[in-house]
Amino acid sequence: MKKVFFALLVIIGLSSSAVAKYVTPLSGPGVDVDRVFIHSSGAISIYITGETLNLDQCKSTFRVFIPHDLPGKDAMLSTALFAYASGKKIGIHGSGCSTTSFWGGTVDVPIVNNLWVF
Repeated sequence: MKKVFFALLVIIGLSSSAVAKYVTPLSGPGVDVDRVFIHSSGAISIYITGETLNLDQCKSTFRVFIPHDLPGKDAMLSTALFAYASGKKIGIHGSGCSTTSFWGGTVDVPIVNNLWVF
């Protein structure tokens, strides 16, 4: 199982943007997953609590966004749900900020392009 998880992280890491930044430090401590919302488009909003770096300077970091067309989205959702169910923390690497029309389209939050469990 650890090998599969590591392989998923490597695949996801290879698809990351050069301008992407850490939302949480790579070495920890990570953030808690409070809830997960699946949008009708297939996009995912993950509500988090904990310390973030916010290097992309998004307006808010209480929630992060995984686009519906992001490669590895399903693996990231599974990883976030695993962390939620087991009480583990997650780490997040982002690529810019995004607003979501469902939430009113006024608050931009980090766009996730990599996610891992501590």
